[in-house]
Amino acid sequence: MTTTAATAARRISYQLETLWDYDYEPTHHELESLYETAKKNQWNASTAIDWSRPIGKEGPVLNVPSAFSGTSFFSRLTSEEQKEVEVRVSAWRLSQFLHGEQGALLVCGQLVNSVPELDAKLYASTQVVDEGRHVEVYERYVKKLLKIYPVDPLLKALIDEILATPLWELKLLGMQMIIEGLAIAAFNVMRRQTADPTLASVLDYVLQDEGRHVNFGYFALRRSIPDMAPDKREMLEDFAFKACDLMYGRDERTGFQSIKHVWEEMGWDGEEIWRDTIANSQTAKTFNRMLFTEVLIPRLQRLELISSRVEPRYREIGLLT
Repeated sequence: MTTTAATAARRISYQLETLWDYDYEPTHHELESLYETAKKNQWNASTAIDWSRPIGKEGPVLNVPSAFSGTSFFSRLTSEEQKEVEVRVSAWRLSQFLHGEQGALLVCGQLVNSVPELDAKLYASTQVVDEGRHVEVYERYVKKLLKIYPVDPLLKALIDEILATPLWELKLLGMQMIIEGLAIAAFNVMRRQTADPTLASVLDYVLQDEGRHVNFGYFALRRSIPDMAPDKREMLEDFAFKACDLMYGRDERTGFQSIKHVWEEMGWDGEEIWRDTIANSQTAKTFNRMLFTEVLIPRLQRLELISSRVEPRYREIGLLT
C-alpha cells in the first residue's frame, strides 16, 4: 500500500483532447505499411524468450572491461568488485529501460486518443501492445538479476512533460523521436556489451519493435510539420533542444546522474566516478554518438526542427559542428 504522498508524487495531471476520425479513408500510406508490419511481427514475451536459463551464468550480463574502457577507476577494482559492478550497473540500466517503457506505454495510450488520423490511431494501438510487452520482459529480467532501481529524475521529468502536454505533436516528438531514439541507442550499447543469452534475446526482440516506433513518429511529424503554426513549431524546436541538452551527458548538470547512487551503494565516491566516466568512458562516447550523431540530429534536421533560430544552441553545446 502506498502512502498518500507517494501516490501523489506519481500522479500526472493533464487535459487531453480526444479526436475521432469518421472518414475511414486511408490517408497515410507509410503508416498503413507500418501497421501491417507491426501486426506481422508481434511476439509473446512468455514463450519467445527462454526464462528458464540462469541469469548471468552462461555469460556475463555486462562485459565490464568493455563497458568501462578508458576510465581510471576501473583498473583499481578487484575481481569481486567487478562482478558487483556488473550486476548493479546492469540492474540500474535495465531499471531505466523498464521505467522508460512504462512511460512509452502511457504516452501511446494517449496518442490513440489524440492523433487525428485513423492510420495513426491504428498504428499507435499496436505500439500500446508492444510497450506492454517491453514492460513485461524488462521487469521479469531485472527482478531475476537483482532489484528495480528508482527512475532517473531526468528521465521522469521528460516523460512527465510529454504526458502533461495537450499537444499530440509534442507527444509524438518527445516519445516517438526522442525517448525512443534514446532507447535504441541504449539498447544497442547494452546488446554489444552482454554475453548473457537471455538478455541478448530480450534486447533483440525489443529492438525489432523500436525501429517501427521511431518511424511512426517521423512519418506522422513529417506530414504535420509543414502546415504547423509558427508558435507551435517553435515550441517543438525548443522542447527538442532542451531534451538534447539535458540528455547529452558532458558535465555536472547533464546526463542520467542517478547512476551515482549505484557507486555510493558500493561505498565509493559517486561524483568522482561520474566525472571520470563522462570524461573518459568509451561507452559514454559511443552512446552519445549513436543517440545524437546517428539517430536524433539527422532526423530533427530532416524534419526541419533545427531551424536557424535554434541551430546556434546546438553548436554551442557541441552537437553540431
